[in-house]
Amino acid sequence: MKKLHFDYCMEIRYSDDVSWCCYTIKCIPKDNDRQKISNIKIDMIPETKAEWAMDSHGNRYIFGSNEIPHSYFKYHITGDAECGCASYESVTTETEEMIYRHSHGLTVPGEKLREYMQSIRAATSSFDEMKPLEKAKQIMEKIHGYLVYEKGCTGVDTGAEEAFSIGHGVCQDYSHIMISLLNLSGCAARYVTGLIIGEGESHAWVEVADDGKWYGFDPTNNILVQDSHIKIGCGRDATECQINRGIMHGGGQQSQDIYVNVSEISHAQSIISRGALF
Repeated sequence: MKKLHFDYCMEIRYSDDVSWCCYTIKCIPKDNDRQKISNIKIDMIPETKAEWAMDSHGNRYIFGSNEIPHSYFKYHITGDAECGCASYESVTTETEEMIYRHSHGLTVPGEKLREYMQSIRAATSSFDEMKPLEKAKQIMEKIHGYLVYEKGCTGVDTGAEEAFSIGHGVCQDYSHIMISLLNLSGCAARYVTGLIIGEGESHAWVEVADDGKWYGFDPTNNILVQDSHIKIGCGRDATECQINRGIMHGGGQQSQDIYVNVSEISHAQSIISRGALF
């Protein structure tokens, strides 16, 4: 179990003033069996009165509008997460697994993924009798060995079939392909956005349902999700847990920068933060 401090900052710059905008931001981790969140602080520029809500997948988000002309938008969230409290997240309703049992949007398979699934079945005669966790482990290892991690060769709208055909991609592509194959094998699987120890950008992985619990698999790194991952949200594909969405008037050209840093809080730092040494 680790206690992590996370720092996520998104900055958007516009070549012309935005005269009006409305936004939705899904970047607010919440408590579950595997992680406990505390000390959340959110800053936004321009300052607006944001409302809190929760979507159909249980993701927390804030939304609002701004009528003040601006050429710069910033969302900054920091907080602490105690991760690895459990190795799973409980299924919350009887129908929850069914939502994630069939491919949707960017995870819909084509001919090549269907053929690849058949080759996995052919290579392991007992594959269809395996539990979902065993299937997920084998599929994750296959994907990790097949795909080459490379930025810039796929985009936010690239689906699992296209990324598989290219053979290169990023965490979004690894996760979409794994979900597609798991659905073909009869398993319920969902896409997860989150943060991982280190500095860079947000990350994506997969959760698989087995015996009433969701277990995390990180196909990009070929590891189980344990105490170095902070979950932000989940959905059937990346579009359903996209961190930032908005509509605006004006703005012209825009550029976006994202900074993420997740670091482990030492035991001594944790004691000091509670005031135990004062």
